[in-house]
Amino acid sequence: MSTEPRPRPPAPDRGHRATVLAALLLAASAATLAYVLLGGPHDAVELPADDHPNAAQS
Repeated sequence: MSTEPRPRPPAPDRGHRATVLAALLLAASAATLAYVLLGGPHDAVELPADDHPNAAQS
């Protein structure tokens, strides 16, 4: 039996994983920003005029 230590397997490439994660987050934020700046959903949360909470009371 040999007294030399076994060679270690190569370490996982954490830099590559971080780069992929950063690219995905950047793409998601860019898509969200473009969606919001281009208008997003139209009339998604619009209240009727008589149910508006800031409407003047008569």
